[in-house]
Amino acid sequence: MLHQHCQGRFHHQLKRSNAARTVIVRASSSKPAVQQAISVPTQAEAQCAQAAQAIEAAFRAGIKRQRVELLLPLIGATDLDDWPGGVRQQFKAVSPLVEQILRAVKQGEGLQGPMSAEIWDDGDAVACWRSDKMACVVFPTASTLDRLRKLAEGPDAPSLVIIVNPQWEAGGWSKGNPLSDFGIGPWRAAKEAFVATFEPTYWLRQQRVYGDVVRVLRGYPHAWQVHVDVARAPGTRANLAPASECIAVTPALPSYAEIEATLRARPSSSINKSVSQRLQEEWEFNRKSLDGPK
Repeated sequence: MLHQHCQGRFHHQLKRSNAARTVIVRASSSKPAVQQAISVPTQAEAQCAQAAQAIEAAFRAGIKRQRVELLLPLIGATDLDDWPGGVRQQFKAVSPLVEQILRAVKQGEGLQGPMSAEIWDDGDAVACWRSDKMACVVFPTASTLDRLRKLAEGPDAPSLVIIVNPQWEAGGWSKGNPLSDFGIGPWRAAKEAFVATFEPTYWLRQQRVYGDVVRVLRGYPHAWQVHVDVARAPGTRANLAPASECIAVTPALPSYAEIEATLRARPSSSINKSVSQRLQEEWEFNRKSLDGPK
């Protein structure tokens, strides 16, 4: 086994924003919340089950290269100081999730068989689980892209290749960042074209937008969804994950700007509160984060 057991509250995690296209359906104060296809998981086990179902459904639909983004449970950290141990600490969190997902996926027709694990890059914690019929590369980087290409395009390429939480920056993903880990010119274009062949089939990322905790969720074959945390009713157990409301559905990964616009259209969003109110909420968030997981 490549992993050590990880513990922590699954719903604690801040991630950076992502790129995309237009949100096509929004919730408003006068209408019920947008109909959601799948609910935001509040436990790691539920996320693994959703991811496995999405991967299997996509594979049956003929999608043989898939990208999966998992929200990792914080271990030994707080929301204000996530992953002080860097990518190695993240690997301890992601590896048991990946192994749980693969145990389920390899039961599917055409994917059965024992899998072995191999470290591709110890420094960047890049690892590959592989059988004759399926492979899964965790935390691939720009420096391991050639090896990933050989795996996916070689004569012995497995029927299904999955990449999980890639660590490269392709440019344009962080509010229009023009920089790319893939270099410049035709070399960059060729690498980005290869990366684009991996279709996002399961995606769960979390980010904080003007004080609101937002999660972007997608499970193939469903559309992309934007969820925001809402306060639970009085008397609800405090140690439960926050309730969430689906505020938008989109055919593609929503951009930070589109998420921000959706929140502005929602009167109760933190973005519509005064600066003093947002500062008070931020202070309370920081205080709870410093307390750590309960």
